[in-house]
Amino acid sequence: MNKISSINIVHSSTRDYKETLERCQKVITNGNVTINHIVANKSDESLKKLDSSADLILVIGGDGTMIGAIRDLCHLNTPFLGVNIGKLGFLTDLQLDSLEVELPKVLEGEYQEESRNLLEVSNKNNSFILVNEVVLHSGELAKMTSFSLFKNNKLIANHKSDGLIVSSATGSTAYMYSGGGPVLYPTLDVFAIMPMFSHSSSTRPLIIPAEDELELKYEHDDLAKVILDGHNEFDLESGDSLKIKNSSTRYHLIHPKDYDYFEACRSKLFWGLPIVK
Repeated sequence: MNKISSINIVHSSTRDYKETLERCQKVITNGNVTINHIVANKSDESLKKLDSSADLILVIGGDGTMIGAIRDLCHLNTPFLGVNIGKLGFLTDLQLDSLEVELPKVLEGEYQEESRNLLEVSNKNNSFILVNEVVLHSGELAKMTSFSLFKNNKLIANHKSDGLIVSSATGSTAYMYSGGGPVLYPTLDVFAIMPMFSHSSSTRPLIIPAEDELELKYEHDDLAKVILDGHNEFDLESGDSLKIKNSSTRYHLIHPKDYDYFEACRSKLFWGLPIVK
């Protein structure tokens, strides 16, 4: 892999990032790598200054910071690497206890690169790019709603449930995972579809290729809520629809050379722990 010669840094605006930023700057400077810009993740004007001239976007924060940076900057086609100062850190590979060991290796070109798909969700007014998932819910706790789901204009099913989750493969370890959905290897170009608390006992999660287009038609009298990556939110009225498809834009992650997705599952999702020690 190529050595890293220039970096943009995006840091969380809500977490205590300063000490970690100083450590990263020291490693980067010692590696004779140029830092083009250092910006906060919620500073829209500063983010607009970033261009595609850097070799890497280093994100300091948790998974939420990383997801937001990908949404905002995926159009630059610059790979991302995360330093975890959050809790789970499923998307942020570099840990604080090994930062001074792992980051120099990456700067020297000892890394693996990965390409992942994004979701594009559109309604009658807007279009959005998503990393993880789109969620439809009734807007109230334990209240059922009605909708129909289509694939390439063909009906999949009419549903009565509390809502629906449609996730990317990356998002399968987020809200979809909490709801009991399948874990998908993150480089797969697929959608995972899961009605939440369905009225039908035969309803099961469904995996479809990402080249297909989904359409959700909302049919209930009361307003429903749509939440995108836990970030953007808007209402759906009866007769409204959502279209969900694979985005033409992809994003790229850089991982340390010894990165192992299943090790992340074991350490962060606690796979394989014995029931009794």
